[in-house]
Amino acid sequence: MKCWHCGTELIWGGDNDTEDNEDYDMVTNLSCPKCHTHVDVYHPSESLIKEYEDYDKKRKRKKVRRKIKTN
Repeated sequence: MKCWHCGTELIWGGDNDTEDNEDYDMVTNLSCPKCHTHVDVYHPSESLIKEYEDYDKKRKRKKVRRKIKTN
């Protein structure tokens, strides 16, 4: 992954479990050796992924219903 500020390849610092966060189960720490930017990347929990998938399914159904009504 490249640094958003200077484009240098980021260095992986490690992964940590997020104990007090129900939406995310892991955070990855990255840093830039050139401009010293620090980046945390949060990985969504299974429950949050399911919530997003359910939301996307509902949106797709609504789009299909609108197309049927307009035709």
